[in-house]
Amino acid sequence: MQAKKIIPLLTALLVPTLLLPANACAYGSDNAKTQEIQQTLHQYSKELLAEYHSPRTRSKLNVPLTAEEQAEEGLISKNVEVIPTIRNIQSSNDGKYLIDADMTVNVSLDADPDTVIYVNGKRTDHLDQSWTSTHVMELAHAGGQQGYSIISDKVIDEQDSQKHADTPDELLTEDKTPASLDENGALESEALSKAQAYAFGDNSVGVNYIKAMNYADKWTSPEYEDKMNPAYPSFGANCANFVSQALHEGGMTLTRLWNYSTVLPDKLTTRAWMNADSNYSYMKHYSHSYDSLDNVWKAWQGSILYVDWTSNNEIDHAMFVVGVVVKDGKANPVIDQKQDNRHQITLTESLQNAHKQGKNNMTWYGLQYRYD
Repeated sequence: MQAKKIIPLLTALLVPTLLLPANACAYGSDNAKTQEIQQTLHQYSKELLAEYHSPRTRSKLNVPLTAEEQAEEGLISKNVEVIPTIRNIQSSNDGKYLIDADMTVNVSLDADPDTVIYVNGKRTDHLDQSWTSTHVMELAHAGGQQGYSIISDKVIDEQDSQKHADTPDELLTEDKTPASLDENGALESEALSKAQAYAFGDNSVGVNYIKAMNYADKWTSPEYEDKMNPAYPSFGANCANFVSQALHEGGMTLTRLWNYSTVLPDKLTTRAWMNADSNYSYMKHYSHSYDSLDNVWKAWQGSILYVDWTSNNEIDHAMFVVGVVVKDGKANPVIDQKQDNRHQITLTESLQNAHKQGKNNMTWYGLQYRYD
């Protein structure tokens, strides 16, 4: 398909404010250096923004998606902003700085005339997308000139699910049904008809997928992109933890095998709650709300997608489906996730990003929400 030419109506660039965390190696009150580093990050944000609009620069820089790629999905960008959030700064004796930063690309997207979007149980013509990636950048003096330049920039892969819990895992973790990535499944998807036909109430065990999706959408939105709900535990990796939170907010009942603790999170939270592999098994065999999905492109609202990054028979990552984009009869699930934060991204974009990270031997799994 030939990509449409994109002419953004408005582009906003936010200049970063440099905040030093307590554990950073201080460089004193040298305001001149602070301003130089701020200017470097400001320029870098402008370059990332240019890369979003022009993929020809992709050999040098790192953004998760481009306007051209999104236009092929039927999504036309209007407003774009790049927001850096500094996590840590370390200085070295040779005058270099190592910076950990989250780079968030927020994009306002409209559906083109041939595209239909459903999100959170409602038809819409719009997505407000947010995509956060963790960068580790090294800054050095720019030759004989004033200021700094970024001499290296590495995008850290999405963190895998929390691996361990002290509680025993009594689930059927070996019984997995892989889901095909064949895009012909997108043409056979029931996502649009399901969204149009089903009443938005509880299923037979009291789980309301609209409530679950609303929760997922709220806590991945730009306002909360760097936060976890303090009413629940938080771990070093939170993808399965976040899916569990959404389903609990949707009405899924806590059990001995699936529950959490905010008092001793690492010791008392069950593996089924916080580990993607165990979460898949629990939702498939014990939740009474999910069936296996034979093709990821058939996922509709309320479904869960999982991926084993290396095909070693252990699921690493979990994502919650909150909508679907349908263009030319082809369904494209819309996903929310934590670690890293993703808000209203498409499955196409998630797959593209995984391939850019060198993840070419993945196995995907899906669980379809039961409406009855």
